[in-house]
Amino acid sequence: MKYEGLNRKISEMQEEILASVRESIQIRSVKGEPAPEAPYGEGPKHALEHALELGRKLGFRTGSMDHRVGWIEYGEGEEMAAVLGHLDVVPEGGGWTYPPFGGEIHDGKMYGRGVLDDKGPVIGAIYGLKAIRDAGLKLDRRLRVIFGTDEENGSSCVKYYIQNGGELPAIGFTPDADYPLIFCEKGQLFWKLTRPAKAGKTAEGNVPAAKLIRLEGGTAKNVVMPECVLEVEGKLKVKSGEGITVTEENGRTTVTAVGKGAHGSTPELGINAAQKLFAAIEDSDLEEGLRQMVRFVLDKIGTETNGASLGICYQDEETGETTVNLGTARGTEEELSLTLDIRYPKNGDREEMIRNVKACAAEYGFQAEVEAEGRLLYLPKDSELVKKLMKVYREQTGTEAEPVAIGGGTYAKNFENMAAFGPVFPGDAALIHQPDECAEVEKLVKSWQITAAAMYEIARKQDEGDQA
Repeated sequence: MKYEGLNRKISEMQEEILASVRESIQIRSVKGEPAPEAPYGEGPKHALEHALELGRKLGFRTGSMDHRVGWIEYGEGEEMAAVLGHLDVVPEGGGWTYPPFGGEIHDGKMYGRGVLDDKGPVIGAIYGLKAIRDAGLKLDRRLRVIFGTDEENGSSCVKYYIQNGGELPAIGFTPDADYPLIFCEKGQLFWKLTRPAKAGKTAEGNVPAAKLIRLEGGTAKNVVMPECVLEVEGKLKVKSGEGITVTEENGRTTVTAVGKGAHGSTPELGINAAQKLFAAIEDSDLEEGLRQMVRFVLDKIGTETNGASLGICYQDEETGETTVNLGTARGTEEELSLTLDIRYPKNGDREEMIRNVKACAAEYGFQAEVEAEGRLLYLPKDSELVKKLMKVYREQTGTEAEPVAIGGGTYAKNFENMAAFGPVFPGDAALIHQPDECAEVEKLVKSWQITAAAMYEIARKQDEGDQA
C-alpha cells in the first residue's frame, strides 16, 4: 500500500491520539457568554488553548487570532495547504448512555460530544502533521491545521479570520462531514414571506365564518415541518385525513396536522404538516389573508419538493435538482409569514430564482425577501483537490467510491478550493448532534490514517510516485 508508512505511524500513536481526543472531549466547549479573551465563552476558549498547547508540545509552530481561531503549522513553502476543523460543540442534550463529556470507550467505541464533530478529526489531523514530519516526507506546501470555535453557531470564527487578514490556503479539506468526498454543495436561499392578515370580508364580500387566532407550524427553515396548528374563532370545514385532528370548544376550532420531519436539504424524505393542514381546510370560509396563504402553499408548493410550480426547478445530472422546503408557518390577527429553504444545483440561476419567487409570492399578497444564503460550492471531478482526495480514499479503503453532491452546507464553504472529506464512512449511523455521539475506535484510526495521507498529498504539487 502506498501509504503504509504513514498508516504505521498513526497506528503506533493510537493510544496517544485517543488520550488527546479524550482531553478535548472533556472540555464542554458549548458557546457561552462572551468574556474578556473569550468571545464565545470559556468552554470554546479552553478547547482552543488545549489544541494550541498540544501543537506546542509536539514541536510545531502555532498561532491564533483574537481567541477565535487557532492553527498549527509544519513545513516550508510559499503556498499553504490546510485542514479546517472546529472545536466547539452543540449542547449535549439528554438521553446519553455514557457521560457526554467523558470520552469513555465501551465495546470498542469512544463516546462523547465532539468525537466525530469535530474534535476527533481535528486532533487526528494535528497528529497527522507529526506522522508526516516523523516519516521525513518531502512537502512543497506548508501544512496548517486550522481550528475555529464557533462553527456550530454560524462560523463567525472563520469569517473573522478571513476578514482580518488570516492567510488563505491554496488547497484544503475539512473533515467535518462524510466520506468519500463532497464535490458539490448546492447553493442555498433562505426566504421569509410576509403579508398582512387583513381580517374582514372574503373575496365574495361575506364576513367569514372563521376568524384567525393563531397559526403555528415548524421549528426552523431547514427542517420539514413536522406539525402545524391552526386555531380560529368559529367553525371550519375540514376534510378528514391521516394525521388531521379537529377540536371544537368554546366557540373555537383547532386543527392540528402531523407530518414527518426531515432535513431541509432532503424535503422529499418528509411530509410537510402545513401542506396537509391547508389541503384539509381549503374549502373553509376563511379570512382574506389566511385564504391567500392557503392558496399560495397549495398552488405554488403543494406536495412538490423541486420548485416546479415556482418556476425554479433546475435539474443537473451531476449535481441533482432544486429542492424547496416550507419550514415554518406563523399567523396572528395582524400578520402571516412563511419561510422557505431553497437549494439549487450547479446550473441554477440565482437571479432568475429570486425574480420568480418574488413574483409568485406577490400574486398572493406576500412580500418575499432572502434573509440568508449560502454560496454554491462546486469542484470539478478532474480538479487537483478532488483527484488527490479520491485517490487517497480509494487506496486507503480498497473501494472504487465516487464523490457526491449534497444539498447541505459544510465548513468547506468558507474557503475557495476546499472540500468536505470525512470523517463519517458510508453506511454509518448518523450520530452527529445526537445522544450517544460515538465512533468505533477502529474507524477513528482509519479516518486519521486517511487524513494524514490526504494532508501529505495536498501539500505536494506533483505526484512523484514515492511511497508514504
